[in-house]
Amino acid sequence: MNIRPAILAICVILVNALTLGVALQVKAQNDKTPQSQSPTLHEFDQSQLQSFASAALEIKEIRSKWQSRLQEVESVEKAKEFQAQASAEMLNAVKARGLTVETYNAIAAAARNNHDFAARIVKLMERPR
Repeated sequence: MNIRPAILAICVILVNALTLGVALQVKAQNDKTPQSQSPTLHEFDQSQLQSFASAALEIKEIRSKWQSRLQEVESVEKAKEFQAQASAEMLNAVKARGLTVETYNAIAAAARNNHDFAARIVKLMERPR
């Protein structure tokens, strides 16, 4: 059974979910600080990659939990409330692993743009926690 393509697809989906979920928070942070160059692949150390992999797996669990709740929502207000709670949990998952949202998103972008780099992350995600 080849799990890697499925995990990579999940990783990309999760990255997009986190990116969308904290977009307003990132925008607020960017408005306060000057724009900087995005990091290159060589600027991520093994610890950051392991933290990213761990956070991505937790985000997958958070997304799954909230997705089922969102499907049962009957009002827009409740859906927005659930989305805010999910985003907060995702943000906490990233920060709890010592990453900033910007670093998490930069690693995700690098993985989307570089197949070999994405494969490294998938291997880290496959390791037992």
